[in-house]
Amino acid sequence: MNAVATFIILASLLQTPAFDMQGTVTRVNSPTSLVIGNETVNRTVLLEGVDASGLTNLKYDYLMRDLQGYLPKKEVLVNGSQVYFDLVAGYNSQSINEMIEKKISLLEQMPDYFCQDYECWQEL
Repeated sequence: MNAVATFIILASLLQTPAFDMQGTVTRVNSPTSLVIGNETVNRTVLLEGVDASGLTNLKYDYLMRDLQGYLPKKEVLVNGSQVYFDLVAGYNSQSINEMIEKKISLLEQMPDYFCQDYECWQEL
């Protein structure tokens, strides 16, 4: 039984990627930039694969309010330019990068909810 337990522990260690940093999201600068801090350093991480350039001002503002309300004070692990939620004794397989990019994609597909005055009529 001890051999099986040892094997499981060793196998889980081999599958875990090496993380550059562990800390807390202290600030969301933009959808592509997070400030992560711990006891020794604050570091700005530019998120790879996130592009919010196609969003209108209203959609961008909505996304920023959402991210600023949700991400600060979350424990995270940083691997290069990929950021993952720090779960107890592990991490989730979907990165925060992928989560934000998915939110951007959904916002881009919702034109009717984010128009003001004459903008709604121009899209028709």
